[in-house]
Amino acid sequence: MKLNEKVLDDLTALKLEGMCEALKAQMASADVANMDFLSRLDDMLAKQLEVCQNKKLAYLQKAARLRWPNMTVADLDYSLFPSLKQAKVNELAFLNWVVNCHHVIITGATGTGKTTIACALANKAISEGIPVLYFRFNELILNLVAADKQEKLTALRRKLLKTPLIVLDDWGISPLSSIERHLLFELIESRDKKGSMLITSQYPVKSWYDAFQDPTLADATLDRIVHQTHEINLKGGSIRKAIGMQEVRHGQDK
Repeated sequence: MKLNEKVLDDLTALKLEGMCEALKAQMASADVANMDFLSRLDDMLAKQLEVCQNKKLAYLQKAARLRWPNMTVADLDYSLFPSLKQAKVNELAFLNWVVNCHHVIITGATGTGKTTIACALANKAISEGIPVLYFRFNELILNLVAADKQEKLTALRRKLLKTPLIVLDDWGISPLSSIERHLLFELIESRDKKGSMLITSQYPVKSWYDAFQDPTLADATLDRIVHQTHEINLKGGSIRKAIGMQEVRHGQDK
């Protein structure tokens, strides 16, 4: 076996796909004779790092389970969002609010594009290597209750606590049971100043308090959110059909 074939086989066995690809490109290039050893090694390592980064981002994307996984900030069509300021979105896209463990709340009527914007910002975080988890609000509540009944609450809390950004889609105002409101409080309290949330809701924040049916617990829970929050309030009618067509098109493009 020739040495170049052996090296390629070894790189493949070690799962160094990037280095293997870069070495093949070097061997096919007429300029390889002009490259010294360290330059060739640097080229191979750069390709391997690129492959590893792409794998990491693909993993984060899959783990996030976003409702609209292909939507990005660059894809947002501001003609569909008459009340949305592009400067505000661009500011949030810098992700300083995630670094500082602050939150974003997006409110507006059904169909105004809240989830679309949330997924675009979440994807921006993923593109920067920041782990994200997406939940419908009711889904998270059900998961917390089920984990508590099955004595798996500690493991679930640990998973949520180590995730820098959690998306809570469609925060509702339906009354919470005693166990539900306490589990929600304990989660939010444990993440206070340790992680960020991106919340969407049809209802203004002041309406959320009544769902707790416990003024003291409501204040303790929501005050940990609202005083460290960037707010976006979407106005206007439903644009769901136009957004849905746009998202399908982007999904096909990608």
